[in-house]
Amino acid sequence: MKQLISATLSEEAASIYNSWQKQKKSARLSEMIVRENKRMALIEALELRRTFLYDLLGQALIVIWMKDRNNPLVKKINSALEGTIHHQYGWDD
Repeated sequence: MKQLISATLSEEAASIYNSWQKQKKSARLSEMIVRENKRMALIEALELRRTFLYDLLGQALIVIWMKDRNNPLVKKINSALEGTIHHQYGWDD
């Protein structure tokens, strides 16, 4: 299925588009849309995976800390979680 689209481009985007070889613009634009859609889906999946792994690390951190507060993994994992909601403030002292 083909569809004619109309778009308002920024000056930079218009300059790039106009530099493309004639008779190839539509094909190139179609490829870019499909490729970018795949990249966005991949980024979303990676973000979900990262969130899952941070949660898992946070849970592991608490289990290790409860068994042995002086375990070197406590400091390493907590440091890796800095900047996330799973980081335990005050445990690095």
